[in-house]
Formats: sequence, structure tokens, C-alpha cells
Amino acid sequence: MNVKSTSRLARNRFRAGLAMILVAVLGGTALAQVVIPDSLKGHPDYWRPHDPESLSVVLGRRPNAPLVRMPFTNGARSMDDLGRRVCRALHRPDYDSLWTLCVSDSEFRNVLWPEFPQSRPATGLHWEDAWTFLLARLHAGCSHATRDYGGHVYEFNGFIADSVAHYKNFTLYSRLHMNVRDDERQAQEWTWIKAIAERKGSFKIYSTQD
Repeated sequence: MNVKSTSRLARNRFRAGLAMILVAVLGGTALAQVVIPDSLKGHPDYWRPHDPESLSVVLGRRPNAPLVRMPFTNGARSMDDLGRRVCRALHRPDYDSLWTLCVSDSEFRNVLWPEFPQSRPATGLHWEDAWTFLLARLHAGCSHATRDYGGHVYEFNGFIADSVAHYKNFTLYSRLHMNVRDDERQAQEWTWIKAIAERKGSFKIYSTQD
């Protein structure tokens, strides 16, 4: 392996490390500040560029993010509608129906990512860095839910969101508890759906446990 290839591999690993930190934050709530470990700060590819948007970390959003026209597609009409659709998909069980309720790559890229503080140029991160890990998390969450809960009848009894963050183009409901009653009339509280994004009355799953 030549020097150029080694340097490229080091940069890719460095960006991957930052992206893993990013997704750990975005998976629950985008309001937390990304804390760069000393091990990454000491990396030869680490630098501290000029950051005119540093205040966005405190605000939890980028105030200068543009308004977008792109709608959410295949979303639920409300949080309750989303919960009922999740229960129906698990009853069948139907992974594809669950997956349809999740935020797509284009929705993440064009609607969500530009407002997160981690998207500002000074971080050096790109939407693909975060999406790679979010995609894997969503796939795993839907797969595990289908495996663990599939094949039973569930009555949806409501969501509880411990955090609600309002952005210019969407609202993010985080730290969710989903209350259901199974076919043996036993109450269950699920936390595998970690966050839901809402845009113009359309609700989609943003993050799950993997």
C-alpha cells in the first residue's frame, strides 16, 4: 500500500470515527453537543477550522438552514396513526411495511441533515457519513422488532416523548416510549423506536435501537 492510499485510509477511518459519534447523538436527540474524544483530537487529520456557526451547537439547530419544499412520503397522519400502523405491520409480520414508515435517504439529506449543527462545514462531516450508520440502525431496528414482536396482535395505547425539538422544517420527538397491549391483554412498553420526525403533518420513524 503506497503512502497516498495509507493517508486516504486514515482520513476515512477518522471521518468514520466522527460519524459514529454523530449518529450516537442524532439517534436520540440532535440537541446534544458532539464531544470529540482526545484520541481523535490527537489524530494527524484533526484540525480546528474557523467555525462561524459555532453558536448552532448551543441552539441545537442551524438558524440559517433554508426552507425546503420536499414532503415526507408514505408517512403516518399522526403519532397515533404511526403507532397503529407499526402494530399492524408487526401483526402480519411485515418488515417492508415497517421500513416504509422510516425516513428515507433523500428525506434525511434534504430535510433533516441541513438543520443539525453537525452538518455545518466546520465539522468536515457529510450527510453520507451519518446516513450510513443511521441506515444500518433502521434496518436492524425493523428486523429485530419483526423478529421479537412479530406474529401477535397489539393494541396501540400511545407514545410518550421525553424530548420534543422544533426545527424550521420539521419536529423531532425523541426518547420515546410506545405503550401497547398484546393479545394476552398484557401491557408492554417498547423503546425500540427511539425518535420520530414530523413534517407538515406527516410522521416517520427517524431512529431505532439496533
